[in-house]
Amino acid sequence: MERKPEYDPDRVAFQVACIDYESGSRQVAEIFQNMARMAGREPDLHSGEAEFMFGWTFYVLSVSREMVQRLATLEDGIKKSKGSTLDQKFATWLNRQLGKRADGVQVRLLSDLKSSQFGLF
Repeated sequence: MERKPEYDPDRVAFQVACIDYESGSRQVAEIFQNMARMAGREPDLHSGEAEFMFGWTFYVLSVSREMVQRLATLEDGIKKSKGSTLDQKFATWLNRQLGKRADGVQVRLLSDLKSSQFGLF
């Protein structure tokens, strides 16, 4: 995963929180790799610095917006997920996928964390 600055309009950025950083970050990357294969796109993951706080490890992860859009055309569950934007729907859907496969891992849209009611997880 390449490290890049947080904001890029061509990317969807998430705050990832995991109890076990090694296992959690590997599971998140695997899920994105599988989604990318399904969408026929490279996930082009970019990861920020990991920070440990309150027993959790937090880091920023971003993915190509083009891959998210392509995946949404292939996976009906994304469009049916809760949220007012495609980014929010994708984050909701992604959390459901992580809940099935990666215990102790959560994601939130970085833009929602900076501008809404969400604080720490």
